[in-house]
Amino acid sequence: MFRTVVLLIVAGLPGLVAMSPGYGQQASPVRCRDALRPVLLQTDPDRDLLPDIQNLCEGQAKGGDPDALYQLSLLYLGLVDWQPDKAIPMMRSAAESGVPEAQYWLAWQYESGPLLENDPQLALRWYLRAGEQEHRLALDRLADVYGRGELGMPADARQAGLYRARAARCEN
Repeated sequence: MFRTVVLLIVAGLPGLVAMSPGYGQQASPVRCRDALRPVLLQTDPDRDLLPDIQNLCEGQAKGGDPDALYQLSLLYLGLVDWQPDKAIPMMRSAAESGVPEAQYWLAWQYESGPLLENDPQLALRWYLRAGEQEHRLALDRLADVYGRGELGMPADARQAGLYRARAARCEN
């Protein structure tokens, strides 16, 4: 059986994205994150790129890539469409699969965001999980939590200092 391979040039990205129709895009040398990041960093992003990026992310998410699922959830939080009811379960699944950015996003939303019910215990749980993976913003927030005694935790200057030191060592 012959398999058709379509090569598609994604504007703004070096190289080619190989796509095998019917087989998802797991074989693609370009990751969803790498395709979406340049668009996110633009002041006025080229919205014409988003459908191709969305297709790439959907294929990789269907193939079991939790990071692609996280990136896809961002597309449904206003980049392509505003569908929080679709995005939040994706975000939660990505977080449960260990994506630190998704874990941080859930923590932030449980602490103060408008999309999830305020729950300090869940916020702390997700900050801790993201911090275990050296997510700098989570570590900074944990330092503040322990430094000020927030989210139901007692103030603990020693613990706050440990989190600050870990955050300072983060490269990202």
